[in-house]
Amino acid sequence: MNSIVHKQLFEEHYRSLCHFAWKLCGDATEAEDLAQDAFISYYNHEDHISTHQGAIKNYLYTSVRYAFLNSKRKERVVEKYWLNSPFNECSHDSLELSIIHSEVIAEVYKIVESMPAGCQVVFKMGYFEGLSNQEISKELNISINTVKTQKQRGLKTIMKKMNPELLPLALIFYSML
Repeated sequence: MNSIVHKQLFEEHYRSLCHFAWKLCGDATEAEDLAQDAFISYYNHEDHISTHQGAIKNYLYTSVRYAFLNSKRKERVVEKYWLNSPFNECSHDSLELSIIHSEVIAEVYKIVESMPAGCQVVFKMGYFEGLSNQEISKELNISINTVKTQKQRGLKTIMKKMNPELLPLALIFYSML
């Protein structure tokens, strides 16, 4: 693969891999390391991996999972006691849910990045940072009605642009918040 294809692959999957890794380890820095290591592993072994997008995606997620599990195993050896380690093997179902959740989050982030600047700022503050309408209004020096309108526009944009396959899942995850 050439560097342009590598860059596209990285841009397409990095954010969702980081989110998946973060769901496993709970640490943003470690999650980024795990995601980057997955890409390095893929680049080192790409001659032996199918060029099918599903196979590549599966390899990347599996690499993150195994890298996480290996890091936890090493941690246990250092600590010497199982009870001192926060390691819990995840069931297959919870891993699939984490992957799906990561894909939904990545899709939402991609759509948010395409929103107009004002709408994007209000949407991020309201939904990603958890600020109230009043706090956003005060910080941006805009009316509460403007905040509400921008948040509604953002939600409509997401509903309109969301991959139809992911939309029901996004609604389920949103209702769980």
